[in-house]
Amino acid sequence: MGWSHAIKVDKTIYLAGMVGFDEQRNVVAGGFEAQTIKTFENIKLTLEAAGASLKDVVKLTVYVTDMDNIARFREIRGRYFSPPMPASTGVEVSSLILPELLVEIEAIAVVEK
Repeated sequence: MGWSHAIKVDKTIYLAGMVGFDEQRNVVAGGFEAQTIKTFENIKLTLEAAGASLKDVVKLTVYVTDMDNIARFREIRGRYFSPPMPASTGVEVSSLILPELLVEIEAIAVVEK
């Protein structure tokens, strides 16, 4: 593998683009909602492995293949974060690494530990 899921530099943790893969690296079934939920769960697990949590996230960059899903994305994001929400950028792309992927999220977290 030529990349890391996450890398910590001082107090900052940078997460690579995370997607809705299950434990076998298959795209989860259920469309945009299921992929978004699984992506946030993968972000949560990756942060925990790095000694952080979702509360430490300060920035999200969200790539979607259809901007019509952005309202649904915001609703799901609200299940994982509470105010103050992380700074967030949404970008519509023509495709992601696999054609069945509908959302990819990069995250930056800062820990005081």
